[in-house]
Amino acid sequence: MSATERPRFIYAYAEMALVAEDVRRNRAEGDPGLVDAGKLTSEAAANRLRISTAIAIDWKAYAAMELPPLDRTTDAEKIADLKAVLAGAEKRRDQARAAMANEYGPSVDALSLNELWTIHDSHDTRSLRVLPYLHWESYAAAIEAMLWWQMRPRYEGRRFVTMINQQLLGMGYVAQERAAA
Repeated sequence: MSATERPRFIYAYAEMALVAEDVRRNRAEGDPGLVDAGKLTSEAAANRLRISTAIAIDWKAYAAMELPPLDRTTDAEKIADLKAVLAGAEKRRDQARAAMANEYGPSVDALSLNELWTIHDSHDTRSLRVLPYLHWESYAAAIEAMLWWQMRPRYEGRRFVTMINQQLLGMGYVAQERAAA
């Protein structure tokens, strides 16, 4: 994804906040086990948790149309972290898609996301394999959107847009529901 392509979840702030918090929680709960197993240094685990916490705080605030507090986490750190998390989510998504194709045949690859959601919503028996794919597809889409926003120039970033929206609301120019994206 380039910085100019718009991801699907670009305005799904609440969903991005949920995924960011999930990443933070997974690291808080899972990284100590990786440190104990020798797969991750304690310094790396602390750094991963610091960065994911900053991202989760950012998106919780943006979802509430508030400015997050400034911290020492750099944009470069956030971008690198989101890229790593996206790679993991895409891997899980692709594994779930392969499991679907293995069970239901190659024709499932031709189905759109809307068709897959319809299968799930209709409680079709295939939904047992469809739901994990849809979960990871949505998870990856939310991370991709966070990454897109993080890669924007400062004057186009989520922080700047939120600040402008707050100013417009404060001046009474627009209702909250109609504030600029």
